[in-house]
Amino acid sequence: MVTHVQPSDDYFHRDTMSADPFWNESAWFPFYVAERDLSGFVYMNHRPNMNFSMTGVALWDPSGENMWDCIYHDWHEFAPLDLQSDTEMFDYTTPNGLSVSCLEPLKAFSLQYDRDGVRFDLRFDATMDVANSGFPDGSEEWGPHHYEQGGRITGTVEVNNEEIAVDCGSNRDHSWGPRLYKDNPRGDFPWFNDGKGFALQMYNASDLPRDTDPITGTTEKAITGWIQRDGKVANIVQGSRTVLERRADGVPWRLAIEGIDELGRTVRAEGRCKNVLKWVPWARYLQFWSLCEWTLDDGSVQYGEAIEWFPGIQARKFLRSIPVEKRTYR
Repeated sequence: MVTHVQPSDDYFHRDTMSADPFWNESAWFPFYVAERDLSGFVYMNHRPNMNFSMTGVALWDPSGENMWDCIYHDWHEFAPLDLQSDTEMFDYTTPNGLSVSCLEPLKAFSLQYDRDGVRFDLRFDATMDVANSGFPDGSEEWGPHHYEQGGRITGTVEVNNEEIAVDCGSNRDHSWGPRLYKDNPRGDFPWFNDGKGFALQMYNASDLPRDTDPITGTTEKAITGWIQRDGKVANIVQGSRTVLERRADGVPWRLAIEGIDELGRTVRAEGRCKNVLKWVPWARYLQFWSLCEWTLDDGSVQYGEAIEWFPGIQARKFLRSIPVEKRTYR
């Protein structure tokens, strides 16, 4: 794990990059419009030693839950990447109409997209320094180096001839190093951010053997993450994430999280998912990606996400245990 994040870490790590063809530099920028139950993202996975990127955008709400029937989904699997040009981690343009620009390292980014009548004009501004709590044990396949950063996304998206204002908390990340999925465990990435200085991010991985992991009602205890509150950011040292309710098709629909950080601060919340994208960006993994309304112990409400993922073999075993008539939720 990187011990000290510097502005140079928002660029490709050319000096330390190995020759491994699976060297990966990835990042994402999630956003939402809570009153419309609308979610979206800009996501990038650069493979510089293979000279290509997997990158794209998505928009979804309760009207569609799959990559092929959500509001919009454009995932470009083989966008050319030329390290001999001025292409950079957060400075690139792809043939599918996506342009990302780093306006100031560790501070601000521009996210532009224009294709098929869908347009993004978004800006991410950090509301905290980066946090590098790392991955839980057993999740090293995501990459040995990683950090997150809370912020705010503002701007507009245009879809179906309607311009929609976006102004929400966000939580970007950047990971780098060799990435080849083999045995990465099931996990979840719950977070919320008010965009004004109160945020929580957790990474929960199942600590149960894959063959015996019951999934339903499980509490995951292999945890990393952080809490931002009252001007201070501190790593989570203890916590849990429990699925309280799954829909008939297996999607987690109600969750409980608890995190205790190094300063002794505790955050407990119950989350209700407002939508889901059943996302399969890589052949070996299924993700349930949801906008989540988090109600804290004091009754206050925050918005963010719950992102649960499964290795393909485990997902198949779980989903095939559900009766055929219940696998599609409508």
